[in-house]
Amino acid sequence: MEFDVIGIYLPPSELNATRIECDHGKLSSDRLKEIENNAVLDIVERQLECGLTVVTSGGIRWKHWNKDFFFGLSGISKERFESGHLYSIDTNLTDLMRFTGRISFNPSHPYFDDFKFMADAVAERAVCRQIIPSPTELYMQLLLMADGHPERLYPDASSLVSDITEAYRKTIIRLYELGCRSIVFDDTVCGCLCEDNFAKRLLQGGIDTISLQNLLIELINGSFTETPSDIEKAVYLSCGDTIVPEWEYIKYPDNIMPRILSEVIADKFFMPFDVADDYSIEILSHLPKGKKVVMGLIDAHSPFPDDKDAIIRFVRKAKRHINPVFLAISPKTGFCLSNYAPRGLQYNDQWTKIKSLKNLIDNHHIALKESYV
Repeated sequence: MEFDVIGIYLPPSELNATRIECDHGKLSSDRLKEIENNAVLDIVERQLECGLTVVTSGGIRWKHWNKDFFFGLSGISKERFESGHLYSIDTNLTDLMRFTGRISFNPSHPYFDDFKFMADAVAERAVCRQIIPSPTELYMQLLLMADGHPERLYPDASSLVSDITEAYRKTIIRLYELGCRSIVFDDTVCGCLCEDNFAKRLLQGGIDTISLQNLLIELINGSFTETPSDIEKAVYLSCGDTIVPEWEYIKYPDNIMPRILSEVIADKFFMPFDVADDYSIEILSHLPKGKKVVMGLIDAHSPFPDDKDAIIRFVRKAKRHINPVFLAISPKTGFCLSNYAPRGLQYNDQWTKIKSLKNLIDNHHIALKESYV
């Protein structure tokens, strides 16, 4: 039994303050980058101190967890939107995607420099991982922006899926060349499709959700196809703000999760669970033998200790479906979220959580490694 962490961390508090100063013109972008670099160096060392064998740069340079990656691809530009609604007292501040051509690989994507800096800091002391939004996220963003009609926004809708997968495939290969040996697709679309309200919204917009399932699987598999065999390919399946999807294991036609687990060619799935929901464990029955699963059982958004007994009970039940050799435990999600401050979560709390996770594995090694049935 191992432990793993997706790799998205809270930045040091001083970095947040520095960004505000930079946004207000009180600090240069070069100085901001220098402070970000120092934060990445600290995060790398902290991960290694916690005993992690796979590390990331923490995602601390991101402004948007998904759009920052999209803006780096060719064919997509960023447009700042700062005008409020006519009848709104609030000002809208956001970065919008504009499709300026066919989506394609960008050899100068900003993620490459970020990854290389992190890899140099790791200096082969651990496996280097890169997290990027799943290709399903990009497709769904465009689909919703176009009200279900991609041809309204994209210059060649017939090539949209192949354009996305080709851009992703070449990006993964370039990351591999820079030393990446673990790639994670951060995917909320598949989890949201398990929610009735989201599925109904799509149906009301005239979107065939069964055909959409086929497209989503094609997007993920197409992006992984023909990439190096020795780079670990993983998918983190969550449900956005609610984090834990509705893990229904029965193969209803509109239930995408059994298909994702059985048809997607990933080596590993990160799957967050509610330890009080025993029924959700049954979804693991759809995992083909030899596939790895990292069960998210630790609350990443609370500084308080987790119920270790409940976690151990959940793991024991999960082993009815998966050999513990292919099983790991992790926090349910990344540590960074927009409203972490009201929850009392601070920079040092995340490292305490990871160390407690390691201690759980070490202290209950025999209990967690009981025979697979």
